Order: sequence, then C-alpha cells, then structure tokens
Amino acid sequence: MRSDEKNRNRPPRAARPAVVAADETPAALRRKPARRARPLPDGPFPVPVSTLDWLLSRENLATRCVALRDLLGRTSKDPELKKAIREFPRDPYVRDLLPLLARRLAPGGRTEELERLYDGGLWQTLFLTEIGGGAALPEIRRAGPVLLAHWERSFVEIQRNEPLSADPVPFSFACRVLARIGFAEDPRVLMAVDFLARRRMTADRQALPASKDLLLYASIPEAGRTATVHDAIAFAVERVVREELVTVAAEGSHPIVFPAFDRSDPLEVLEALAAVGEGKRPGVASALAVIASRADHRARWRLERSPAFPMLLELETPGELSRWVTLRVLRVLQHFQGLTTSAGDRRG
Repeated sequence: MRSDEKNRNRPPRAARPAVVAADETPAALRRKPARRARPLPDGPFPVPVSTLDWLLSRENLATRCVALRDLLGRTSKDPELKKAIREFPRDPYVRDLLPLLARRLAPGGRTEELERLYDGGLWQTLFLTEIGGGAALPEIRRAGPVLLAHWERSFVEIQRNEPLSADPVPFSFACRVLARIGFAEDPRVLMAVDFLARRRMTADRQALPASKDLLLYASIPEAGRTATVHDAIAFAVERVVREELVTVAAEGSHPIVFPAFDRSDPLEVLEALAAVGEGKRPGVASALAVIASRADHRARWRLERSPAFPMLLELETPGELSRWVTLRVLRVLQHFQGLTTSAGDRRG
C-alpha cells in the first residue's frame, strides 16, 4: 500500500486541547484581584474594532442584533438591522428558550407557571426582552394578553382606588414587561406605573432596590410619564446615588451577574441611571472606573459569577469572556461618556 493510501485510511487524530496557562483558566481568573480602579480619562472610551467585530459576530445572533441597534445606532429601517431582527429567533439560546416560554404561557396554565421565581413565564419574558426580544416574536406577543389577564384584578383595584391585593414586586415586573413589549401607552399600564410610583414614595420604600424602580419608570416613554412618575424618578435617583452607587464604587469585588431579575447587580445600577438620562456626576464617575477596571486589554468583560438561582438554560459560562456583559458595559459607557473605535488593543 502506498504511503498516501495509508494516510487516507488512517483515522483522524483527535484535536489537541488548547493549552491554557494556569493563571488564565476561568477559575483562576475569578480569583484574580481586579486592577486598581483609576479615574477614566475625559472623552470617549476607546473600543478596539476587534471587540466590535466580536459583538457583531454571527456566532451570537442576539448580541449582534442588540449591538447593531444600541452601539451602532442603526434605525428600524436599516437593512442590516432588519435582517438581524429576522435572524434573532435562530440564535441557539433564543431558539431553545422559546418553546419553554411558550409552555409557561399556554392557555389554562397554572399561576406558578407564570409567577414562579425565576423560571416562570413573567421572568423569562422579561429576560428575553433584555437580550433583544420584542413583540415580533409570537411567544412574546402571547405574553401581553396573558399578563393583562393574570393581573386584571390589580388593574381594576387601581382604577377604583382600592388597596392592591397582589404582591407589588411581581406586579411591578409585569408592568415593566408589558411596557417593553408594546403596551407602554396602554391606559391600564400607565395608571399602574403611576400608582406604583406614588406607593414607592410613601409606604413601600423597601420592596425593591431603587434601581429597579428606575427601570420600570424608564420603560414608559417620557411623553407618557405623569407628574408623579417624574417626581418618583428624581426620588429614586437620589436613593440610588445614596444607597446603591456608593456600594458599586466601594465594593469593587461585587460580581457582575446577568440576568439579575430582582437581585442587585452593580452594572444594572448604572444601566438604570442611564435609562432615565442621568448625567455623569462624581459618584457615577467612580462607579464607572470600578466597572472599567474589570475589562481585559481588549475592552472585554467576563461573566464574573453565575446567577444565584437556577436558570432554565445557561446563557454563558461563568468566569469566561461574556458578550452580554461587554455589550451592557459599553452601552453604559456610551451613555455617560461616549465610545470611540481604535485599531489595536487597549493597554492598561
């Protein structure tokens, strides 16, 4: 037998595992202390083109869609964004999650299938909107009437000025989901958000972190916000700065987690302030410096810890570079000081 025939008949060799330095494994990286936070220079934050390409890669169709929309500012008429929205359901994570969500929103479903922490239909619909899902998905469209029907009694109680019988925490998240999936101008949702804003400024101050309040208020377009909601935004901003922002700056080891749902997360605190248009005050600058210090030399961030609750599916691997964390940090930096692209890696 000729040597070339021997080679053709020889079974393929198994691929050699990648050699990873001992101090670069995910476990070692989780133990590594963060670089000392230094004040960020004035001006746009530099992002290597390679990192933008990484976020826009077709390896993750969901992050590609959100990056086009939020980082590159593509409008709904942009052909590339239109294509990305069409491809969004083909993202492997989204593709596997949608049938699970559909079962939790099925007609005649039990209450726990909707409200159960954190794998119920309410929470999974919220999560899908946080990774770019919208009303174009049939499963998310289905969530609208399901949530409205489930909390119908609460909407009626608010309209009649009666005490709220429902737990205000899931009801607050339900209102945020409804606003995010096309019901931001629905009179029931607007009335409920006004009610929750008034309640939070009076008798219900400790139910959720104030940053969660800001995310609820931000889900309503500014033109639809009542005077009470505007007052509640100012009220919540001061609470966030006083109680949550200082924690981000002082406790640099507090891990970034995604999704956070009703838990506290240092990055989401900044996201909430950005969502209501807050400017870069001194406390914000310190917190941004802490978050920026956790990036690698290519301006990429890691998922520092898995969520403290079971997920239906694992979005990303804890300890490894995370497209979602990177995208969220860059959106925050874009709001507070702008972004600029650079040809090479950042060295810090």
